[in-house]
Amino acid sequence: MIGSLRPRAVINCAAWTAVDKAETEQAACRAANEHAVRALADACREVDALLVQVSSDYVFGADAARTIPYTEDDATGPLGQYGASKLAGEAAARSWERHQVVRTCGLYSAGESGPVRGRNFADTMLVLARDRPEVRVVADQFCTPSYVPHVAAAILALLDDGTPGTYHATNSGGTCWHQFATELFHQAGLPTVVTAIESREYPSPVARPPYSILDTSKLAKLGITLPDWQQGIADYLAATPR
Repeated sequence: MIGSLRPRAVINCAAWTAVDKAETEQAACRAANEHAVRALADACREVDALLVQVSSDYVFGADAARTIPYTEDDATGPLGQYGASKLAGEAAARSWERHQVVRTCGLYSAGESGPVRGRNFADTMLVLARDRPEVRVVADQFCTPSYVPHVAAAILALLDDGTPGTYHATNSGGTCWHQFATELFHQAGLPTVVTAIESREYPSPVARPPYSILDTSKLAKLGITLPDWQQGIADYLAATPR
């Protein structure tokens, strides 16, 4: 199909995103996040198309003392199989010289039918707020939750630029999930109380990065900037039926 269409570029957003299940279903995770990317890279090579591979902040995390945003040149160090598979997918994309690897973080977007629990963090928080006066949210995981339409616009602008390489594309600034939920409820006009907890109080089979804020200055040098994470929430709420 790719050979017959001869596309200018292939943007690969498809991926295994079940972070917890990646630990127990490693073969399926690798098939989606690594082997499929290598096949796309081979196909793009055949037709001389640019491959845009969407990756994740989860390629970082091993540096437990990290307190400053990661640049594209910083050493990676995934903590689990999901991050390892995304890192392998990056290597697969780079097997074709015409590639753009775009790392992003904490994606969420609005659905046409309103919030759905489990679809993304913002949706889940709004659903929980319907029935609970209080939610408990981790306050020791720092990242930049990013609104999908903002990231998508940045990727399209990067594609138009065409410069190969690795880039970070998130909403600007950084926060923790507790602060994100607090801001979400504030902007939504909800009285729900957000209580801060530590990650150890929220059992998970996967170790998540304690700090994975990404430095986006490389993208900015191309004239591509994204709104801050608070504006991401505002645009999400404006697009969300409730």
